[in-house]
Amino acid sequence: FKSKDDLVRTAVAETDARFRMRVRKAVQDADGHTQKLARVVELCFPLDDDEGTNWAVLMDFWYQASRQESYRAIFEKGHSDWIEMVRQILADGAAEGTFRLTAPLRDEAFGFAAVIDGLALYTRVTSYVDVLTARRIAKEHIDGLLTGGEPGRARS
Repeated sequence: FKSKDDLVRTAVAETDARFRMRVRKAVQDADGHTQKLARVVELCFPLDDDEGTNWAVLMDFWYQASRQESYRAIFEKGHSDWIEMVRQILADGAAEGTFRLTAPLRDEAFGFAAVIDGLALYTRVTSYVDVLTARRIAKEHIDGLLTGGEPGRARS
């Protein structure tokens, strides 16, 4: 590697690609569209820290991507793949009547990703949102997508 930045970019890109492959495999193995999204949530917020993505590293990477084009290009490549995977789950679920989407498909996929990313941030910088809370909130978001679900409703 020519620089520390080259090493970091390569390591994050490789780690993120492996995580996305792991999620894709888990999604393929899950039954039903709701369960597919639930598996995404579970893998993003694992009960064992060794099983999931390293959000602290990703946040540092996002910070660099917001300032440097070389990092942004890596982010956009991986994020495009991530959004496409979520978009496909939502599209299949909507086509089969599982999900009621209220926005264009791509916007719904970005919305789901934003919920995950936002909760990940909160798990790192607050004491209120832990992994179990993040899982619950993200799964409530999924519940709001269900046909007959009420967006924004809270479970007791």
